[in-house]
Amino acid sequence: MSGVPPVSTLKQSVEATILAGVGGLLVAIHLLFPESLRTELVFTYGEPSLVSAWTAAAVHDSWSHLVSNVAWYAVVVGSIYALLAKRGRRRTFWLATAGCVVVAPPVTKLVDYWVLLLQWEVVAEVTTASGFSGVVSAFGGMLYVVLLGSVTAWYGYAAGMVTVGTVTVASLTVLSVTSDVLPEIAGIALGVTSVILFGIGAHHRPLIQRVRRAWAHGRDAGVRVGVGWVVVVALIAVLFQVELDASRRFVNVVAHGTGFTTGMLVTLGVIWGRRALGDRN
Repeated sequence: MSGVPPVSTLKQSVEATILAGVGGLLVAIHLLFPESLRTELVFTYGEPSLVSAWTAAAVHDSWSHLVSNVAWYAVVVGSIYALLAKRGRRRTFWLATAGCVVVAPPVTKLVDYWVLLLQWEVVAEVTTASGFSGVVSAFGGMLYVVLLGSVTAWYGYAAGMVTVGTVTVASLTVLSVTSDVLPEIAGIALGVTSVILFGIGAHHRPLIQRVRRAWAHGRDAGVRVGVGWVVVVALIAVLFQVELDASRRFVNVVAHGTGFTTGMLVTLGVIWGRRALGDRN
């Protein structure tokens, strides 16, 4: 976990400013654009277009909708940056981030249009969609890939597999308690499963020894992994609530799932592409 060249404070400040600027732009649009203009920028299922697929991601129907998306954006992207910066993978971060912002909006809207209108017919042609949650979901998929890659790089393949299992079980357990996706009995079963998985991992001597050695040499990395794990689990539980949220707006699970998957694929594509070119940064 050592050997990563230091980065100047100025460069870190510039990068932080750029990331904060995305959230600032979303707030500025909601604050400065009149409602009549924001209405024209939303995605309408009866009149789908590539332009509106992108513009819809920048507008929100309420302050609570906006604040929720900006807050999750800050938490998720901050976690991704913390992990990749620790590994010296800033180029990978910026390429994958740009890819999620560019690719996620049209992909989520295309799948939404095909599934919700053409296949399930659960929305009308006059129904509109807006918000940054599809992009936030893509960042969630990006964080999932980055978290697993970081754990595997620092602690080994076995630790990476344990992370996959614990994230999955913990996310489903939380969902079983907070929504109607899974019955409560499933939550109990998943909780028991997580305890069993933890017990198996606790008796895996090579894994425990490697984690202890890595922790002794770099506790900062362990903290970043722990935070990333919690953020992924919490985000998945929020994204896949199949019920009305506090504002009585249906949470779009299809778009969130599409965004999450898109973020995973974009990130893997960037990683594999850079490896093929001989650049691992």
